[in-house]
Amino acid sequence: MNELLFAGNTVLPLLLLMSCGFLSRQLKLLNDSLVKGINQLIFNLFLPVNLFYSVLTTPYDTPVSGTVFWFIPVGLIVLFLLLYLIIPMIEKDKKKVGVMIQGMARANYAFFGIPLVAMLFPGQDTSIAALLVVVSVPVYNVMSVIALSIHCGGEVRISKILLKILKNPLIIGTVAGYILWMLHFQPPSFLKTTLSDLSKISTPLALFTLGGAIKFSSARKHIRQLIISISGKLIFAPLIFVSLAVLLGIRGVALACVMIAFGAPAAVSSFPMAQQMGGDGELAAEHVALSSVFAILTTFLFIFALKSLGLI
Repeated sequence: MNELLFAGNTVLPLLLLMSCGFLSRQLKLLNDSLVKGINQLIFNLFLPVNLFYSVLTTPYDTPVSGTVFWFIPVGLIVLFLLLYLIIPMIEKDKKKVGVMIQGMARANYAFFGIPLVAMLFPGQDTSIAALLVVVSVPVYNVMSVIALSIHCGGEVRISKILLKILKNPLIIGTVAGYILWMLHFQPPSFLKTTLSDLSKISTPLALFTLGGAIKFSSARKHIRQLIISISGKLIFAPLIFVSLAVLLGIRGVALACVMIAFGAPAAVSSFPMAQQMGGDGELAAEHVALSSVFAILTTFLFIFALKSLGLI
Protein backbone atom coordinates (compact mmCIF):
# COMPACT_ATOMS: atom_id res chain seq x y z
CA MET A 1 0.00 0.00 0.00
CA ASN A 2 2.85 2.41 0.81
CA GLU A 3 4.33 1.84 -2.64
CA LEU A 4 0.95 2.52 -4.27
CA LEU A 5 0.57 5.78 -2.33
CA PHE A 6 4.13 6.79 -3.19
CA ALA A 7 3.53 6.24 -6.92
CA GLY A 8 0.18 8.01 -6.77
CA ASN A 9 1.51 11.00 -4.83
CA THR A 10 4.31 11.36 -7.38
CA VAL A 11 2.27 11.02 -10.57
CA LEU A 12 -1.01 12.72 -9.58
CA PRO A 13 0.59 16.20 -9.26
CA LEU A 14 1.93 15.74 -12.82
CA LEU A 15 -1.53 14.78 -14.04
CA LEU A 16 -3.22 17.68 -12.23
CA LEU A 17 -0.73 20.26 -13.47
CA MET A 18 -1.02 19.00 -17.06
CA SER A 19 -4.83 18.86 -16.70
CA CYS A 20 -4.88 22.49 -15.56
CA GLY A 21 -2.94 23.45 -18.67
CA PHE A 22 -5.22 21.37 -20.91
CA LEU A 23 -8.36 22.85 -19.28
CA SER A 24 -6.98 26.37 -19.67
CA ARG A 25 -6.55 25.62 -23.36
CA GLN A 26 -10.17 24.46 -23.64
CA LEU A 27 -11.38 27.59 -21.82
CA LYS A 28 -9.46 29.76 -24.32
CA LEU A 29 -7.13 31.05 -21.61
CA LEU A 30 -4.25 29.60 -23.65
CA ASN A 31 -3.73 29.61 -27.39
CA ASP A 32 -1.00 28.47 -29.77
CA SER A 33 0.97 31.71 -29.65
CA LEU A 34 0.79 31.97 -25.85
CA VAL A 35 1.84 28.33 -25.39
CA LYS A 36 4.70 28.87 -27.80
CA GLY A 37 5.79 32.03 -25.96
CA ILE A 38 5.67 30.39 -22.52
CA ASN A 39 7.59 27.38 -23.87
CA GLN A 40 10.27 29.73 -25.16
CA LEU A 41 10.53 31.33 -21.72
CA ILE A 42 10.81 27.93 -20.05
CA PHE A 43 13.37 26.65 -22.54
CA ASN A 44 15.49 29.82 -22.68
CA LEU A 45 15.23 31.05 -19.09
CA PHE A 46 13.53 29.02 -16.35
CA LEU A 47 14.88 25.54 -17.17
CA PRO A 48 18.47 26.71 -17.82
CA VAL A 49 18.39 28.60 -14.51
CA ASN A 50 16.94 25.51 -12.81
CA LEU A 51 19.72 23.33 -14.21
CA PHE A 52 22.39 25.93 -13.44
CA TYR A 53 21.21 26.28 -9.83
CA SER A 54 20.80 22.53 -9.33
CA VAL A 55 24.36 21.85 -10.48
CA LEU A 56 25.85 24.85 -8.66
CA THR A 57 24.31 23.75 -5.34
CA THR A 58 25.34 20.10 -5.73
CA PRO A 59 27.12 18.79 -2.61
CA TYR A 60 30.83 18.52 -3.33
CA ASP A 61 30.91 14.86 -2.34
CA THR A 62 28.44 13.99 -5.13
CA PRO A 63 30.04 11.66 -7.73
CA VAL A 64 29.95 13.21 -11.22
CA SER A 65 30.97 10.03 -12.96
CA GLY A 66 29.73 6.50 -12.85
CA THR A 67 27.76 3.87 -14.68
CA VAL A 68 24.69 6.01 -15.40
CA PHE A 69 26.77 8.70 -17.15
CA TRP A 70 27.81 6.28 -19.89
CA PHE A 71 24.80 3.97 -19.74
CA ILE A 72 22.23 6.57 -20.84
CA PRO A 73 24.06 7.96 -23.92
CA VAL A 74 25.24 4.52 -25.05
CA GLY A 75 21.76 3.08 -24.47
CA LEU A 76 20.13 5.89 -26.45
CA ILE A 77 22.48 5.38 -29.38
CA VAL A 78 21.78 1.63 -29.35
CA LEU A 79 18.03 2.33 -29.22
CA PHE A 80 18.20 4.72 -32.18
CA LEU A 81 20.30 2.28 -34.22
CA LEU A 82 17.84 -0.56 -33.55
CA LEU A 83 14.95 1.66 -34.61
CA TYR A 84 16.84 2.69 -37.78
CA LEU A 85 16.79 -1.01 -38.70
CA ILE A 86 13.37 -2.10 -37.44
CA ILE A 87 10.96 0.75 -38.28
CA PRO A 88 11.62 0.78 -42.07
CA MET A 89 10.61 -2.91 -42.11
CA ILE A 90 7.30 -2.07 -40.39
CA GLU A 91 6.41 1.23 -42.08
CA LYS A 92 6.91 1.92 -45.80
CA ASP A 93 5.92 5.61 -45.86
CA LYS A 94 9.25 7.41 -45.51
CA LYS A 95 7.65 10.57 -44.12
CA LYS A 96 6.34 8.49 -41.22
CA VAL A 97 9.48 6.39 -40.64
CA GLY A 98 11.68 9.26 -39.44
CA VAL A 99 8.86 10.61 -37.26
CA MET A 100 8.29 7.22 -35.63
CA ILE A 101 11.99 6.73 -34.92
CA GLN A 102 12.30 10.17 -33.35
CA GLY A 103 9.05 9.72 -31.42
CA MET A 104 10.07 6.36 -29.93
CA ALA A 105 13.57 7.37 -28.87
CA ARG A 106 13.52 11.09 -28.12
CA ALA A 107 12.13 11.79 -24.65
CA ASN A 108 10.86 14.97 -23.04
CA TYR A 109 13.62 14.65 -20.45
CA ALA A 110 13.87 18.30 -19.41
CA PHE A 111 10.19 19.34 -19.32
CA PHE A 112 8.81 16.06 -17.93
CA GLY A 113 11.77 14.21 -16.44
CA ILE A 114 13.53 16.75 -14.22
CA PRO A 115 10.27 17.82 -12.50
CA LEU A 116 9.39 14.14 -11.99
CA VAL A 117 12.75 13.37 -10.33
CA ALA A 118 12.25 16.35 -8.00
CA MET A 119 8.81 15.00 -7.02
CA LEU A 120 10.12 11.45 -6.60
CA PHE A 121 12.87 12.50 -4.18
CA PRO A 122 11.64 15.59 -2.28
CA GLY A 123 14.31 17.19 -0.14
CA GLN A 124 17.04 14.97 -1.59
CA ASP A 125 19.94 15.86 -3.86
CA THR A 126 18.68 15.30 -7.41
CA SER A 127 21.40 17.29 -9.18
CA ILE A 128 22.41 14.16 -11.09
CA ALA A 129 19.24 14.64 -13.16
CA ALA A 130 20.51 18.06 -14.24
CA LEU A 131 24.05 16.80 -14.92
CA LEU A 132 22.67 14.07 -17.19
CA VAL A 133 21.25 16.73 -19.51
CA VAL A 134 24.79 17.18 -20.85
CA VAL A 135 25.00 13.56 -22.01
CA SER A 136 21.37 12.97 -23.04
CA VAL A 137 20.20 16.10 -24.89
CA PRO A 138 23.03 16.05 -27.50
CA VAL A 139 22.29 12.38 -28.30
CA TYR A 140 18.55 13.07 -28.66
CA ASN A 141 19.24 15.98 -31.02
CA VAL A 142 21.91 14.40 -33.19
CA MET A 143 20.23 11.03 -33.64
CA SER A 144 16.81 12.61 -34.30
CA VAL A 145 18.21 14.90 -36.98
CA ILE A 146 19.93 11.94 -38.64
CA ALA A 147 16.71 9.87 -38.55
CA LEU A 148 14.62 12.65 -40.11
CA SER A 149 17.31 13.50 -42.64
CA ILE A 150 17.74 9.93 -43.87
CA HIS A 151 14.05 9.08 -44.10
CA CYS A 152 12.31 12.41 -44.70
CA GLY A 153 14.57 13.95 -47.30
CA GLY A 154 16.31 16.48 -45.11
CA GLU A 155 19.99 17.31 -45.28
CA VAL A 156 22.50 16.22 -42.65
CA ARG A 157 24.89 19.05 -41.77
CA ILE A 158 27.17 18.08 -38.93
CA SER A 159 28.27 21.69 -38.38
CA LYS A 160 24.68 22.87 -37.95
CA ILE A 161 23.91 20.02 -35.54
CA LEU A 162 26.97 20.79 -33.42
CA LEU A 163 26.21 24.53 -33.42
CA LYS A 164 22.63 23.83 -32.36
CA ILE A 165 23.85 21.68 -29.47
CA LEU A 166 26.39 24.30 -28.35
CA LYS A 167 23.71 27.00 -28.44
CA ASN A 168 21.16 24.88 -26.54
CA PRO A 169 20.24 26.87 -23.38
CA LEU A 170 19.89 23.66 -21.34
CA ILE A 171 23.46 22.66 -22.22
CA ILE A 172 24.74 26.19 -21.54
CA GLY A 173 23.02 26.36 -18.14
CA THR A 174 24.27 22.93 -17.07
CA VAL A 175 27.86 23.45 -18.26
CA ALA A 176 28.06 26.95 -16.71
CA GLY A 177 26.82 25.56 -13.39
CA TYR A 178 29.29 22.69 -13.56
CA ILE A 179 32.26 25.00 -14.27
CA LEU A 180 31.41 27.29 -11.33
CA TRP A 181 30.77 24.26 -9.13
CA MET A 182 34.21 22.89 -10.02
CA LEU A 183 35.69 26.29 -9.07
CA HIS A 184 33.82 26.08 -5.72
CA PHE A 185 32.04 29.35 -6.48
CA GLN A 186 29.48 30.33 -3.85
CA PRO A 187 26.98 33.00 -5.00
CA PRO A 188 26.10 35.78 -2.56
CA SER A 189 22.89 35.31 -0.59
CA PHE A 190 20.75 37.70 -2.66
CA LEU A 191 21.81 36.02 -5.92
CA LYS A 192 21.28 32.54 -4.51
CA THR A 193 17.74 33.48 -3.41
CA THR A 194 16.94 34.91 -6.84
CA LEU A 195 18.25 31.83 -8.64
CA SER A 196 16.32 29.57 -6.27
CA ASP A 197 13.07 31.47 -6.86
CA LEU A 198 13.51 31.41 -10.65
CA SER A 199 14.37 27.71 -10.66
CA LYS A 200 11.19 26.88 -8.70
CA ILE A 201 9.07 28.37 -11.50
CA SER A 202 10.24 25.87 -14.11
CA THR A 203 8.72 22.67 -12.69
CA PRO A 204 5.03 23.64 -12.41
CA LEU A 205 5.09 25.94 -15.42
CA ALA A 206 6.70 23.32 -17.70
CA LEU A 207 4.07 20.72 -16.80
CA PHE A 208 1.21 23.24 -17.03
CA THR A 209 2.35 24.34 -20.49
CA LEU A 210 2.86 20.75 -21.62
CA GLY A 211 -0.80 20.14 -20.82
CA GLY A 212 -1.76 23.27 -22.71
CA ALA A 213 0.16 22.07 -25.77
CA ILE A 214 -1.73 18.76 -25.99
CA LYS A 215 -3.99 18.45 -29.03
CA PHE A 216 -5.98 15.55 -30.39
CA SER A 217 -6.66 15.77 -34.09
CA SER A 218 -7.21 13.02 -36.68
CA ALA A 219 -5.46 10.26 -34.73
CA ARG A 220 -7.68 7.54 -36.18
CA LYS A 221 -5.99 7.45 -39.55
CA HIS A 222 -2.59 6.94 -37.88
CA ILE A 223 -3.81 4.42 -35.32
CA ARG A 224 -1.41 1.63 -36.40
CA GLN A 225 1.65 3.88 -36.36
CA LEU A 226 0.62 5.41 -33.03
CA ILE A 227 0.09 2.04 -31.34
CA ILE A 228 3.54 0.88 -32.49
CA SER A 229 5.41 4.07 -31.61
CA ILE A 230 3.70 4.82 -28.28
CA SER A 231 3.93 1.25 -26.97
CA GLY A 232 7.60 1.19 -27.99
CA LYS A 233 8.23 4.57 -26.38
CA LEU A 234 6.41 4.07 -23.09
CA ILE A 235 6.58 0.31 -22.47
CA PHE A 236 9.23 -1.66 -24.35
CA ALA A 237 12.15 0.81 -24.39
CA PRO A 238 12.02 1.66 -20.66
CA LEU A 239 11.34 -1.97 -19.73
CA ILE A 240 14.44 -3.16 -21.59
CA PHE A 241 16.85 -0.40 -20.54
CA VAL A 242 15.67 -0.09 -16.94
CA SER A 243 16.12 -3.86 -16.58
CA LEU A 244 19.66 -3.59 -17.96
CA ALA A 245 20.37 -0.67 -15.62
CA VAL A 246 19.21 -2.72 -12.63
CA LEU A 247 21.50 -5.58 -13.67
CA LEU A 248 24.39 -3.09 -13.79
CA GLY A 249 23.64 -2.01 -10.22
CA ILE A 250 22.11 1.41 -10.93
CA ARG A 251 19.75 2.44 -8.13
CA GLY A 252 17.90 5.39 -6.59
CA VAL A 253 17.93 8.78 -8.32
CA ALA A 254 20.18 7.44 -11.11
CA LEU A 255 17.72 4.63 -11.90
CA ALA A 256 14.84 7.11 -11.96
CA CYS A 257 16.82 9.14 -14.51
CA VAL A 258 17.25 6.02 -16.66
CA MET A 259 13.51 5.33 -16.48
CA ILE A 260 12.80 8.89 -17.64
CA ALA A 261 15.49 9.04 -20.32
CA PHE A 262 13.93 6.01 -22.03
CA GLY A 263 10.30 6.21 -20.93
CA ALA A 264 9.27 9.87 -20.79
CA PRO A 265 6.76 11.06 -23.41
CA ALA A 266 7.98 12.36 -26.75
CA ALA A 267 9.69 15.75 -26.71
CA VAL A 268 7.37 18.62 -27.66
CA SER A 269 10.08 19.96 -29.98
CA SER A 270 9.91 16.77 -32.05
CA PHE A 271 6.75 18.13 -33.72
CA PRO A 272 8.22 21.35 -35.21
CA MET A 273 11.43 19.52 -36.09
CA ALA A 274 9.50 16.86 -38.01
CA GLN A 275 7.56 19.55 -39.86
CA GLN A 276 10.66 21.52 -40.79
CA MET A 277 12.52 18.47 -42.06
CA GLY A 278 9.80 17.06 -44.31
CA GLY A 279 8.30 14.45 -41.98
CA ASP A 280 4.64 13.75 -41.27
CA GLY A 281 3.91 16.67 -38.95
CA GLU A 282 0.39 15.48 -38.15
CA LEU A 283 1.66 12.11 -36.93
CA ALA A 284 4.37 13.83 -34.89
CA ALA A 285 1.83 16.11 -33.18
CA GLU A 286 -0.48 13.19 -32.37
CA HIS A 287 2.43 11.17 -30.97
CA VAL A 288 3.44 14.03 -28.65
CA ALA A 289 -0.15 14.44 -27.42
CA LEU A 290 -0.97 10.78 -26.87
CA SER A 291 2.41 9.82 -25.41
CA SER A 292 2.08 12.70 -22.92
CA VAL A 293 -1.32 11.38 -21.79
CA PHE A 294 -0.44 7.67 -21.59
CA ALA A 295 2.92 8.43 -19.94
CA ILE A 296 1.01 9.28 -16.76
CA LEU A 297 -0.20 5.67 -16.52
CA THR A 298 3.04 3.97 -17.55
CA THR A 299 5.12 6.23 -15.29
CA PHE A 300 2.84 5.36 -12.37
CA LEU A 301 3.28 1.63 -13.05
CA PHE A 302 7.08 1.87 -13.39
CA ILE A 303 7.39 3.93 -10.20
CA PHE A 304 5.13 1.49 -8.31
CA ALA A 305 7.16 -1.51 -9.55
CA LEU A 306 10.57 0.02 -8.81
CA LYS A 307 9.48 1.26 -5.40
CA SER A 308 7.97 -2.16 -4.54
CA LEU A 309 11.26 -3.83 -5.44
CA GLY A 310 13.20 -1.31 -3.33
CA LEU A 311 15.15 -0.01 -6.33
CA ILE A 312 14.26 3.67 -5.95
